[in-house]
Amino acid sequence: MPSSAPPGPRPRIPRSVLAWATFLLFAVAAVAAIGVGNPLHEMRVQRGRTALAVLCTVAGLICASALLIRPSLARPKRVACFSLAFSLLCALGTLFTWIAVGTGHTLEDVPGTPVSTKEQVRAELTAKGREGLQPIPTGVLVETMEFTNSHNVRLTGYVWQTLPADAADTEHPHLDLPDAVDGGVTTTRTYRAKRDDQQVVGWQLRATLRQSFDYGNFPLDKQTVGLTMRPRSARVVLVPDFYAYPSWQPGKKYGLYQDLVSGEWHTEYTTYSLDMAHEATNYGRPAVSIGGGVPELSFVVGVSRPFLSPLLHYLVPLLVIAFLVFGSLFVITVDPDRRTVSGFSTWAVISFCGSMLLVVSVQLSSLYDATGSSGIVYAEYFYFIQYVVISLVCLDVIEHTSPRLNRIIDWRGNAVARLLYWPVYSTLLLLATVGVLLL
Repeated sequence: MPSSAPPGPRPRIPRSVLAWATFLLFAVAAVAAIGVGNPLHEMRVQRGRTALAVLCTVAGLICASALLIRPSLARPKRVACFSLAFSLLCALGTLFTWIAVGTGHTLEDVPGTPVSTKEQVRAELTAKGREGLQPIPTGVLVETMEFTNSHNVRLTGYVWQTLPADAADTEHPHLDLPDAVDGGVTTTRTYRAKRDDQQVVGWQLRATLRQSFDYGNFPLDKQTVGLTMRPRSARVVLVPDFYAYPSWQPGKKYGLYQDLVSGEWHTEYTTYSLDMAHEATNYGRPAVSIGGGVPELSFVVGVSRPFLSPLLHYLVPLLVIAFLVFGSLFVITVDPDRRTVSGFSTWAVISFCGSMLLVVSVQLSSLYDATGSSGIVYAEYFYFIQYVVISLVCLDVIEHTSPRLNRIIDWRGNAVARLLYWPVYSTLLLLATVGVLLL
């Protein structure tokens, strides 16, 4: 017959210890949060401080709930309430991290040095020793953006340059697109206009660009689509044509067509950046020094996914499986009478868990196909956690076949496993979320 309580004493953590632990955890969380201004914009910049703040806040709330509920093995309902509170607090910490990471934006992933004024451009050229080159103001307007696969993006729109009035060649753009795998800037000008003592020449943009996207945070990943441009002459340098835009603000998304449709991606910002490409060649051009660097101008579009839909797409089926596996814990027993009613057998539960593992494996395979990533992405940890939890349930079943069954394992008809199931699940999910998205 199953025992109603585990053997041995039932020590309680003193209230004073819980109170001090709650105070210290909240104090550490407050100190860590001081360095994070707006969590929706600075969370990804202050990763370490934010991770510490989130974990200490959740742990402090768990200690506070233990202080209020006072769980005791002598009062199983209180233990169940604490188990529920523990799980909900971990879930809320995970949800907060999702919202902050999924809705925030920052320019930290922009390659090179972002610039938004002519003064910043001059300062950057001076810092890179390119102030003596002839600047060619270059502007971009992207009309359409299509992700053709996990690493290729097709852009259409216009590119224009401000050239001297006496420029000999105005039919061809004075730039190259090193990342283009197909198409580029058309070699026939679309329009030409005078600007003071200069001329503005425009061409159509039709290019497929190869991008090195990082899907490590999928489906909360943010990407930067960069249209990188290099001058064709070693005596010139490409600079942003800020004359053609209002006062530049990345959040205004200048350089994008107002009604641009980019599929499942949402545009967050646009910016220009200056960088140097250090190649171990001079392309056979005497005016270029080997390894001296080629100046690049990039028009960068920051994009992110509407994260709620893909999260639900991958997480909801796993939660259904998690609830089914949790339900199997209610039929595990060594009581002969309950075995007859529930139809429990070790092989039946293990077979059920095996079928759930097969379903999880199939879903994980579809995730690989969706991202095309060579590394481990955040969403995969959902499946790894499911593997761990299902395996622990199998171990619990096997333990119940032991002739020397530990009385704690079968306390109140396998209540220990049921009480630990969701706290373990939610804790692993919170640790995976903080570890991958913030550290």
